[in-house]
Amino acid sequence: MPILTRLEALRAGAAAQPITFDAVPTVPVPADPDPISAATLAEIVRRYRRHGFALAQFPSGPWTERTVERLAAGLGLGEPFVPPLYTRGGYASSAVSRIGAPADGAASTDQHPHFETTVGQELHCDGTLQEIGEVRSAILLCQSQGVDGGTTTLFNAHGAFTELLDADPEAARALTARGVLVRRATFNGSSETRETPAFTVHEGQLVCRYCVDATDRWAVPPGGDADAIGRGTEFLHRARQIGSRYVRRIDLVAGQALVMDNTRISHGRDAYRDGPGRRRCLLRSLHLHHPRHAGTDDDDR
Repeated sequence: MPILTRLEALRAGAAAQPITFDAVPTVPVPADPDPISAATLAEIVRRYRRHGFALAQFPSGPWTERTVERLAAGLGLGEPFVPPLYTRGGYASSAVSRIGAPADGAASTDQHPHFETTVGQELHCDGTLQEIGEVRSAILLCQSQGVDGGTTTLFNAHGAFTELLDADPEAARALTARGVLVRRATFNGSSETRETPAFTVHEGQLVCRYCVDATDRWAVPPGGDADAIGRGTEFLHRARQIGSRYVRRIDLVAGQALVMDNTRISHGRDAYRDGPGRRRCLLRSLHLHHPRHAGTDDDDR
């Protein structure tokens, strides 16, 4: 079945209701001390499903890898997923990654290049070499803040693409071709690439992979419509500008956890600056499931 036909059928159905950044709660979900209550977890899942992300605030620290693991377990996310790229050649990667630049003069911990730098990072989805939609969710927990900068940008690619589907269906079709998005690894000695669609339908759901980071590029695959691809990428470029209804900016503070839908929104960060006694550090885990309501057998959406 042509991908556009599936997209149009999806758009017409109730399951196609796009996520929205309208009326996002301004106050994070208060996350109880251990154990996290069922009501707290249910509210995180509700916000995640409606907006593509949820923000939770843990009480006084310390906030550690165990905090991330406890939240993931309560949400039914399963064990953190470690991409195979992170374990090649004998390299050992923690299930929960630390994202933060080393102090001046300190030795590198040989983390992912983006994990040990203060520069900004453009919009992307996690799981560079994984198939589109394979990494379904991610948790970012702020352990400590830097001096300034580091604002997280969220882009509602799901909502923007749904608008594109209504406005220019041929451009939407063009962005579903395999090979229109090429992602390249820059870690652990690998320069391997992965060619995928930027958008597709999987198990009755629209899956998004809008990535415009330094190692991502748009391409015209064999049989692709270069003009339609250009119209589609330009539409999304306009939609992702700061001030758009498809963009939200969040300054994470210590103890806040951001639970993100890696199949519907893209995320990035501003450059930041550290200083003595104020070093930005985030903890990240990837997961192959979406959050579920606590104590239920909800599906993976």
